[in-house]
Amino acid sequence: MPKLYIFAIGGTGSRVVKSLTMLLASGVKTNYEIVPIILDPDASAADVSRTTRLLNNYRIINKSVDPNLKNSFFSNRIESLGDVVGASTGESISNEFRLNIADLHGGSFSKFIDYNSLDKSNDALISLLFSKSNLDLSLEVGFQGNPNIGSVVLNKFTESIEYLQFVQNFQKEDKIFIISSIFGGTGAAGFPLILKNIREGSASGHYNDHLKNAVVGAVTVLPYFKLDGDNSEAIQSSTFISKTKAALGYYHKNLSGNRSINALYYIGDNASNNYKNIVGGVGQKNDAHFVELASALAILDFADEATLNTENGRAVDPKYLEFGIDSIDLNNPIITFNNLALETQKRFKLPLTQLFFATQYLDNELSKTKKSPFAVEEPRIDDNFLNSQFYSSISAFLKEFKIWLAELKRNKLSFAPYYIVETTDTEGNITGFTTSDQDIFNFVTGIPKRQRSLWQKFKKSGDSYDIITGNLNSYSKGKNFSNAESKFLEIFSHATADSISDELF
Repeated sequence: MPKLYIFAIGGTGSRVVKSLTMLLASGVKTNYEIVPIILDPDASAADVSRTTRLLNNYRIINKSVDPNLKNSFFSNRIESLGDVVGASTGESISNEFRLNIADLHGGSFSKFIDYNSLDKSNDALISLLFSKSNLDLSLEVGFQGNPNIGSVVLNKFTESIEYLQFVQNFQKEDKIFIISSIFGGTGAAGFPLILKNIREGSASGHYNDHLKNAVVGAVTVLPYFKLDGDNSEAIQSSTFISKTKAALGYYHKNLSGNRSINALYYIGDNASNNYKNIVGGVGQKNDAHFVELASALAILDFADEATLNTENGRAVDPKYLEFGIDSIDLNNPIITFNNLALETQKRFKLPLTQLFFATQYLDNELSKTKKSPFAVEEPRIDDNFLNSQFYSSISAFLKEFKIWLAELKRNKLSFAPYYIVETTDTEGNITGFTTSDQDIFNFVTGIPKRQRSLWQKFKKSGDSYDIITGNLNSYSKGKNFSNAESKFLEIFSHATADSISDELF
């Protein structure tokens, strides 16, 4: 299967990959193996850590099931660059999703460029290009809104063994997608730098014509949040718009102007929400935002687009796209499925709701169904299964899924496809959600449960979980499954789909 390499730059890149991973877990599919490559100089960034932990759990789940399993939860393959290289050449590089940048160990920018050893002429040049505050800037938590510094530091990535392996393993049918924000330091610097190196098609003297002529897409995320703080802070949201204008001007001339990119997606928001102004590290943990989910949808749209082409390193008929919603009440900016265009709804409304229902069933009902036919028929879904690493990874993933949904609902603008109430810890961090209705089919916002005739009500007697249990029993009956893990994902995927089709939409 061809691969879609995703360069996720900075905190925004990691959060978009997190949303994409949630969609793939729900059963949304591409025709590509997804290979995320996370680039962030902030070694302790909380958003990066949350995303890599999610990806690792997804990989454990996916690799435990039958590779021929289709149209179910977690069926789209996600691999690290190390996985790709190992399978292709047998060579060993890190199989982490986040890649390290050489010589970046938390020192100052002046130390990174070895400023003290420069001769007089180069010292003068550097002093002309960078201020004293630039030179003294600690790189421990990233570039702090300075793309001029980011462009120098990130250039080290293209000298790494990982980038060389990427260049050597890239195949003709593969694609590339780049995620970056335009209003900070890391993303604004990283996007044009990576694209430039892709179009050169080489690394360390190794040339790959397939890479030079790759189909490359990107989403450039415009400002969609503001930061608390005053003028003493290193990063000020008051500069976001001016930085965005400057970057757009550069992109127009050097990216779209020279046809370097095949498909460029633009997205942003009016930034009505405020985040704490925490400069990197473990404390920088932003709530999930609808803009990040829509950016993940851009990746899926790009993966499906078969008309894009590149000749001699230049895009043929490049596309420039924006994301919009069907309708919204500006006085109460809450998005549900009903506010989205039909094509967008078709993309993920059913699978996301399937995973939501499966999560509720596992939390509230599975322990009561140990004697149900679907559980006792071989291969069994019993206590041994529930204590396995596979189920532990499922539980950990779904815990993050619940936090993600609750964060999307709490944020501004709010994406609230389900009637849930977020739960928080003493520091205000979301820990999950609760629901108030006992009928699972009343959980989808703005979509009422179907009205049934008396005969249909009799035929479908029992509470909402009984309906799902019945479909689990029905789908599993008489089927052969390669292992319990494959059985678990397949029957829950089909049973939730059938239940939703009967009761909702």
